[in-house]
Amino acid sequence: MPAPILQPSEENFAIAARCVAEGGVVIAPSDTNLALTLDPWNDDAIRRAFEIKRRPPTQALTLFVREPGDWRTYADMADTGPVDRVVGRFWPGPLNIVVPRNAAVPDTIVRGGPTVAIGCIANPVLRGLLSYLKRPVAMTSANLSGQADGVLVDLELALAQVGDAVDYILAGGADGTTKSSTIVDLSGPPRILRQGDISAEDLGAVLPGLQAA
Repeated sequence: MPAPILQPSEENFAIAARCVAEGGVVIAPSDTNLALTLDPWNDDAIRRAFEIKRRPPTQALTLFVREPGDWRTYADMADTGPVDRVVGRFWPGPLNIVVPRNAAVPDTIVRGGPTVAIGCIANPVLRGLLSYLKRPVAMTSANLSGQADGVLVDLELALAQVGDAVDYILAGGADGTTKSSTIVDLSGPPRILRQGDISAEDLGAVLPGLQAA
């Protein structure tokens, strides 16, 4: 039986946030896919998410913050200028940044690596959940591994593939205008790791010397 579907409301944001805080896994919207959403500091929740996807837990996860300036809590950078420019221009929105991590980042979501990917999503439903959780979440698309390549995960697909394996489904997906997030590595000379809806030209306007994907 599929998990209960929660329509967007303050009460339901609080229910979903409490579930995540207690180690649960919920489906919530990003700016693109519906995604398995969980507490990055809870190793059991991370393992469960990968089990739901039927994928070995070897992939690093992205940390999603609520406020654009929250990235500073999790990064170790002497020169914050490039990140400040990118964040000021594109967040909240479909852009993930990769930065050197600090000790506040849980080892499990980065698989012990020296960097962390951070995003700040514009979707008001996820932002509502984060306002009650008051800490970042980790997210990974709400589908079985290899079963939705190149396809945005909508409610129908999420329900069919993983809807019976999560605790709640927080409805209110993206409006379809965002197809893919751009990923830019700012841990060294700026370079695009994945080209998405935010173009290299737009990024280059605030990141001189940007290397395209």
